[in-house]
Amino acid sequence: MSKYPNIERLVLIKNLLSVRPRSSAELLSHIEEKGGLIESARTIARDIKVLRDLGYEIENPTKIRGYLLVNTGYKEDLLERYNDYLKLSKLPETKNEDGLITTPQLRGVEMLPNLFKAVDDFYEIEFDHKGYTSKTKKTSEFLTWRVFPLLLKEYQSKWHLHTYVPSLTENNFRTFGIDRMSNLKLLAKFDPNRVPNADEEIELFKKRLGSAKPLDDYNYQDLKGQPQFIKIWVSSFYLNYLKAKKLHFTQNITNETKVLLNFAEKKEMTYTLVTYLLVPNYDLIKVIVAGLGDIILEQPESLKVYISNKFNGLISKIIIDKNPHR
Repeated sequence: MSKYPNIERLVLIKNLLSVRPRSSAELLSHIEEKGGLIESARTIARDIKVLRDLGYEIENPTKIRGYLLVNTGYKEDLLERYNDYLKLSKLPETKNEDGLITTPQLRGVEMLPNLFKAVDDFYEIEFDHKGYTSKTKKTSEFLTWRVFPLLLKEYQSKWHLHTYVPSLTENNFRTFGIDRMSNLKLLAKFDPNRVPNADEEIELFKKRLGSAKPLDDYNYQDLKGQPQFIKIWVSSFYLNYLKAKKLHFTQNITNETKVLLNFAEKKEMTYTLVTYLLVPNYDLIKVIVAGLGDIILEQPESLKVYISNKFNGLISKIIIDKNPHR
């Protein structure tokens, strides 16, 4: 049996268990109501094991013979996003002559089940990859890579695979966009102990927004490449987006508010304090800059100075709070 059964069924089970404890019989009933095909309670048990393998913490409460989802952690909603991709990939082809669809074609998502398997079960993999050369602004030729996969991450509708490349003599940790990967092969299992500082590297990659590398020229109190406590003030308008979809799994929306001047709207607004624990990188800076007054960076001070200096002070209004109301 495949390690990754019907994705829609897994999403339904996950959502049901996140509300309250459910017995196997209840889960069977709900799935049948949705028109799902399922054999027996043993199928439910296998699906629960798959969800646990994917990182979902599911307990068996003593009061009922059933299950309860208590924590999703880092992999929160990855399964649902994958399910969304599968649904989108089934849309009929269209010439799209009016340019109404601007989302890039979904490339590489068919590899996700095997990539999850490779990450979870420590399989070395081989694939072809067409990179991007920043100097020429053109794509490079295909190269064949053999790597140890460490972690999958989805950010802004793109999936990234963080890996260790044993054949390199330096900078062994590399990240690949799966939309540029092809001809994936699962090879033999590898010993995870062969990856130096693997646990630390995985945690640092989790604490990045997106897949961009840590800032090479940014160093705060000898914490280069390390997570920092990020505090931003967010307008009520932008807060709705953060509530609907977390920017990062460390997101914490506090109850603290204050009135600040939104330079874009040229009027005072109520802002809410939102915090993160992130490794500063360009994906984080892009979010702050693109906020256009809906996001005001308060901490760390060193990152405010870095952004202001890097962009010649052009975005000082975005990152520096000059409002008299405190």
